[in-house]
Amino acid sequence: MSDALATRSEILKLARLLERDPDTLSYLDQVPADDIRALRELTTERLFDAGSGVLSRIALASRVIPTGLMATLAQRTFGPFLTARIAGEVDPGRAVDVAAKLPPPFLADVAIDLDPRRAHSLIGQLPPELIAEVTTELTRREEYVTMGRAVGHIAPEGLRAALSSMTDGELLAVAFVIEDKSALDGLIDELGPDRLEGVLAAAADDGQWLEALDLFASLSGARAEMVANAVAGSDERVLDSLIAAAVDHELADLLLPMLELLDPEARERVAARLPESLQPSSSEVRSNP
Repeated sequence: MSDALATRSEILKLARLLERDPDTLSYLDQVPADDIRALRELTTERLFDAGSGVLSRIALASRVIPTGLMATLAQRTFGPFLTARIAGEVDPGRAVDVAAKLPPPFLADVAIDLDPRRAHSLIGQLPPELIAEVTTELTRREEYVTMGRAVGHIAPEGLRAALSSMTDGELLAVAFVIEDKSALDGLIDELGPDRLEGVLAAAADDGQWLEALDLFASLSGARAEMVANAVAGSDERVLDSLIAAAVDHELADLLLPMLELLDPEARERVAARLPESLQPSSSEVRSNP
């Protein structure tokens, strides 16, 4: 990820935490992404540490309260914010039983206020069908940051259910703000060639090449090679759209490394469409034997 894209991603996450319009934080555009991330994590800690003793006692008391009654209390007494904070304190299996009795719109409200790091086991045990329902609600609200925070905590079968509940464009929006970029490898594994082709088309159709290039640059090994070859095999419309975006946003540093992963024929096809300003030197692209 380029420094500018990393900063933009962190601004989006901080804005969601503070319930602010990202444009009101545009003054942070020149601040390093790591510094914004540190501020966001510190803010999260302060929010979740406040009143932790009381919340622990509530979680302890919940052990003897029937799950149906806990679900009622969550909706009518605690509300989504307190429920999100209690969720990380409750036994994961019991929390899943309570979640199953809550309507998806309320669970989406809870997800927005949840710190996934504190509810890792809970998220990992949620049934795929419930994840699909909550994902549908969150994408309807365009809560991409909320979903991006959770991706690294969802079990593979849950991730498949989530992916099936979002469009290719929504997937790109989520991938851009994924908290743990190492989780992108698993996401690509779940996509498969056909879905990847749709993601490339969505990037071209919806002007989401910034998100797509960030996704590609974060991959490793065989996944990066698979994506590079999918790009090279795209139709001319998609390929030209990608190159134009790289030129307009000065992202050659994300595009050119993809050429290194291609076989000579595919590399030549892509290079032939690059403008002179993006033509790689012999030292930038290695020759395959």
